[in-house]
Order: sequence, then C-alpha cells, then structure tokens
Amino acid sequence: MTFRDIAIKNFKRNFRNFFSYFICSAFAIMIFFLYAALFFNESIRKESADDLIWIVFLMSLAALTLFSVFFIHYAHSSFIKARSKEFAILMSLGMHKNDLKKITALENLMINLFSLLLGIITGTIFSRLFQNSAIDLLELKGVAYSLSPASFITTVGVFTCIFAVSQTLSSVKLSRLELSDLMKNSRMLDNSMNRNAVKLGIAGVLLVLLSTIFLVIVANQENLNSNPFLILAYILMCFTGIYMVIAHLGNTLIGLLKNKSFYYHHILPITEIHHKFNQNKRIMFILSILSGMSIFLVASPFSLLQLSGSIAERNPYDIEFVSVGGIHAIGKEQLQELLNGSSEPFKTMETTTFLSLAMNREGSKYDVLHSKPVISQQMYNLLTGESVEVPVGEAVNIITAWEPGMHGVEPGTALVLSDGSQAFSYTVKASYHGGWFATASTYPSSSGIIVNDHDYKEMLSKVGSGAIGTHYGVDFASWRGTEKFLQQLKHTLDAGDLDGSGTLFPVASKLDAYKELKKNYSLFVFVTSLIGILFFTAGGMVLYFKQYTEMGNAIVFFRKLYKIGISEKEVRSVVSAELLITFFVPLVLGSIFGYSFIYLITHVMSGSDILPEFMKNTTLVVAVYFVFQLSFYTMTKRKYSQEVVRKLSSAA
Repeated sequence: MTFRDIAIKNFKRNFRNFFSYFICSAFAIMIFFLYAALFFNESIRKESADDLIWIVFLMSLAALTLFSVFFIHYAHSSFIKARSKEFAILMSLGMHKNDLKKITALENLMINLFSLLLGIITGTIFSRLFQNSAIDLLELKGVAYSLSPASFITTVGVFTCIFAVSQTLSSVKLSRLELSDLMKNSRMLDNSMNRNAVKLGIAGVLLVLLSTIFLVIVANQENLNSNPFLILAYILMCFTGIYMVIAHLGNTLIGLLKNKSFYYHHILPITEIHHKFNQNKRIMFILSILSGMSIFLVASPFSLLQLSGSIAERNPYDIEFVSVGGIHAIGKEQLQELLNGSSEPFKTMETTTFLSLAMNREGSKYDVLHSKPVISQQMYNLLTGESVEVPVGEAVNIITAWEPGMHGVEPGTALVLSDGSQAFSYTVKASYHGGWFATASTYPSSSGIIVNDHDYKEMLSKVGSGAIGTHYGVDFASWRGTEKFLQQLKHTLDAGDLDGSGTLFPVASKLDAYKELKKNYSLFVFVTSLIGILFFTAGGMVLYFKQYTEMGNAIVFFRKLYKIGISEKEVRSVVSAELLITFFVPLVLGSIFGYSFIYLITHVMSGSDILPEFMKNTTLVVAVYFVFQLSFYTMTKRKYSQEVVRKLSSAA
C-alpha cells in the first residue's frame, strides 16, 4: 500500500471531519474572491471617487485573510489532536514521522485544492450578481461587470500561502511529538481544580461589569471618548474579563454548587460542563470575540440604514443655503417666485445674518477657506434653544464635524478673526460638539463661533459688506417631495455663480442627505453583512467540527458510564447541556462586547440622540443571530446525540 493509498483511505474514513472544514474553506475563498473581483474592477475604481469605498473593500479583504489564517490553522491543529492515537499506531508499526508528514500533506493537498477550486468556481458564478448589486448601490453609470485576472491570482496566491504556512506549522508540531505523547494526547483532559477558581471566575464577571461601566463614563465625556488609550484600555479590560469568565466559569460552577442538593441531582451534566469549559476555553474566547465583531459589523450599518431618514431629519431645515461675498446672490422676489412654483406646499422661510471671517489657525480639512461663520450669543440661543453665555472678549467654538477632537481650535487658545482689514482677537472659552443654527455642510468649516452680543455688534459695524452673509432656511409640508424645487434652486444659484465658486457653499437638503446616507449605508450593509455571515457560519462550523473531531473521546467516556447503568436519555441530556454551553456562552459574551462597542461608537460620532433606535435595531440583529445559532445547535445536538447513542448501542 502506497502513501497515496493510505492518505485516500484516511480521507474516506475521516470524511465527516474533513467535510465541515472543506465547506467553510470553500465559503471563505468564495467571499474573498467576490471582494477581490470587485476591488480589481477598474471601471468601478475610475467612476467612484470616494476613497472610503476602497478602504472598506481593502479592510474586508484583510479581515477575511486574517480569519482564514485562524480558521485553517485551527482545523489543522484539531486534525492532529483528534488523530493522535491513529498516528501513534502507525508509528508503533514502524512508520517514521516524515511518513506522517507526507500523509497529512497529501490529505491537506487534496482538500485544499478542491476547496480552492470550488470557492473560485462559485465565486465566479456569483460575482456578476455581487458586482451589479454594488454598482446599483453606488449609483455608478456606465460601469460594466468584469473579472480581472488579478482577482484570480490574488485569491490563489493568498490561500496558497495560508495553506502552506498552516501545513508547515502542522508539520513542525508533528515532528516535535513523541510516540508516548501521541498515545496519551487524545486522552489528555484539563480538569484541574484551582482553589482560587471561584474567586477568579467572580473577578472575571466583575471585570466585565466594570469595563462596561468604564465604557459608559468614557463614552459620555467628549474629551475622553476619542482617546485611543482609553478605548484600548476598555478593550483590554473587556477581553480579559471575558477570558476569565470562560476559563474559570466551570470551576466556579463546581465551587458554588458543591455540597448542595442541586449539584448531586445534576452531577453528570455539571461536571461535563466543567470539563468542556476547561477544554474549550481558548476556542470559546475566540468565538466570543468573533460573535461580538459579527454583531458590530452587521448591526451598525443596518441600524444606520434604518435610521437614514431620522439622521437626515437632524438638519434644522428642509433646504438650506448661504449667500456671502457675492456667492449665491439671489433676490427675495426671485426666491419667492421659485417657492410659489414648488409642487410641494411651502411652509416657512427664515433668514439669519452671520459674519464670515478668516481665522489665524489652520483648523481641519473641513476649513477649506480657513474661515469661520460667526453669530451672536443671543441669536444662537434663540435659534437653537440653548442657553450659552459668552463673556466679552471670549468665544465658544461649536464643532459641527462628525469626527471627534477639537479640529484645531482648543479651549484657552487665542483666536483672531479678520475680514481682511479689521482684526478681532478672542480667547476660546470652550470647544465642543453641539447643535448649530445651520446644517454643517452649507459652510466649508468644521465649526462655528459664538461671541458676546456686544462683541458681535462691534464687529458688524466694522467689517466690510463682503463679510456679512445670510443663511436661508426653508421648510415644506414634506421634505420628501422637494426634488423638483431643489433642482430648480440649484440651477438658479449655479447660473449666478459663473466662476464656479458656489461649489464652496453647497445647497443642503434633507432629501439629498437621505439619498446619500441610504446609498452609503446600503453599501456598508452589503459589504459587512457578508463578512458577518461568514464569521457566523464559520463560528458554527468550528463548533460543529470540534464536536465531531472529539467524538472518539466522548464515545470512550460515555461507554464507561453506559456500562455502569447510564440511560440513553441521560446521555442525550448531558450532550444537550454541554452543547448548549459551548454554542451560546460565546454568543452571550460576544453580544455584551457588541452592544458596548456600538454604544461607544454612537457617542463618538455624536449620535447619542438616536441611541434608543440604534439599540433597538441592534437587538433585532442579535435576535436573528440567536435564532440562527439555535438552528446550528439543534442540528449538531440531534446528529451528535444520535451518533453517540448509536455507537453505544452497537457496542452493547
């Protein structure tokens, strides 16, 4: 019998163990190929000027690559552990370690080639649908479906490297094992009971709770929630707490329940759960993080997509624009004529005077003109309903950009505002994210300035007419029906701005904001959902795969109990309990991390006002996740229990 014959026979005998690994690998390759094909579509790259889209695709490819490295290496390691007794028998019959390496290499070569072939074929079949969906979401015109050779080369290259590295690591692990180690490797259990386990388990629960409280405090403080060290501290606290809970929960359960009647009535399920926690703590920890990331990746864009209308309605007016320095100059009669001709009933129009003054600071990327809109304290409070008080000679900087940070205007710094001939100096009293009297996109600045009423009057009397601007805010019966008026207004304003300067002060509308948000969020849902589905599917497959690779040890364990009188019903009860813990503890702990991180990101992006709706949509995603996990659990429990009982019955 040749090595090839041995490899083929082993492959057939362990087909069930290989099958879940094969399906998951092929699925990961297919998803990677879909993103690679989209990434290398040159026509999409040329038509889409948004670099964020390519960053998302690149991050998706990186995430898929990292996940594939983890999953494939885990599968290889599990194969060696599950088949250690088989390898030991072969070595005792005279087979050398190098021969074992050749057998495993041939087995893995077969499954890797077939999974790569299936993944690329299915990816090619579905790539047209995937690309057309992405093109529609991006609203790209004249873009055609295409498959670049680079997508095939990249996919084959990446996964060939992953398979090669994983096989190399497995070979190194095999070469370090001795015959005695292989014989006892499959029977090695981690059932040690640390006398401090109860304290460590409780400490883990407390650490998770403390990390959540810490997160709430940090998220609600604007000067803290953008600090990367504090966010990193939360992640470390949360991950450490989750690992301590998983690593010591079984021991904690034993310690708390021992010497109680409940423990003795359920001693077998409790001790088996204890064993599963100790044996599977690393993979359960990884799956907890994987579950949390899946929930975050799917729930965040899904919630934003559902809330596109609500986010657009945060704009104070249905349609807004500013007229300053001769830009967007439009007469009241002309504007009124446009309003009267609108198909959507016009309700109100408000005009607000402000000053547009150059500043002495660099600001941020949003400060295209290095200038700031300035308004008086009284007018700001009247328009926004706030109660801001600004002393004479000081200024308050209201940040309108969504990114965290001070955007170049920190509290306590000197701010000089000028119209080119007159300069006015102020000390920045405060700088924070807050509501503004206008939509941020109407003026190319990251923030607006509030000054004392006396200071504002003084500036107004000294600056030139070119520094005095007017903000127009128009409301209709329904902003969803303003398409026709919006296009007419843009056309009229563009006709008056022959030099193209009007592009610096775009017309803002709830309708345009809604369309843009829906388009972007639809794309994010499209991109992240597939990654989330991959993570979820692979997580379930890992658990399913793990149970079957460890079935040999489970059969030996239950066979001993079967001989001393355990019933089939009790066997099924033990199997159900241990699988319930293995499948759902990572999901519960991952949900805590997912909710917490979504809470943090919502506050960082100044979206605390939509947090309730955000969390409601996140809960919907978590509920769907639990339903799908329940289906995996039910399928695994049924097949696993049937297989265990069948082998016990045949042995009897």
